[in-house]
Amino acid sequence: MTEEKPNPWAMIVGPSYTVASMARTLGWTEAEILEAGADLRLLMLRTDDGVDLFPAFQLQDGKVVDGLPQVLRVLQTGVNDPWTWAQWLNVALPKDDPPRNITLLYEGRLEEALRNARHDAWAWNS
Repeated sequence: MTEEKPNPWAMIVGPSYTVASMARTLGWTEAEILEAGADLRLLMLRTDDGVDLFPAFQLQDGKVVDGLPQVLRVLQTGVNDPWTWAQWLNVALPKDDPPRNITLLYEGRLEEALRNARHDAWAWNS
């Protein structure tokens, strides 16, 4: 018998909403949630089995964190991979202050977040 290893993405992304639970949380319809995921107003992750998930870290006080769409659009210029964007936003970088890029958005530091996103998108695209 082998012990099943936890999926490392679960640690990176953290808790997530389904389409239905995100719709309830934001007071939107499920169609509005899917549309927002498609046009980068929300970070939407599609699993291998076709389930759309929405990381909880993109919400603050029950609303989409300010500046998220702008950051996602910049990140998309480097790589078109929402899983990479989730990692960029939520992984703790111990030597950085703050340690997670999403924290810049929580703190209203959009210009810093955009600067970091532009830098990393450029590096990904090189």
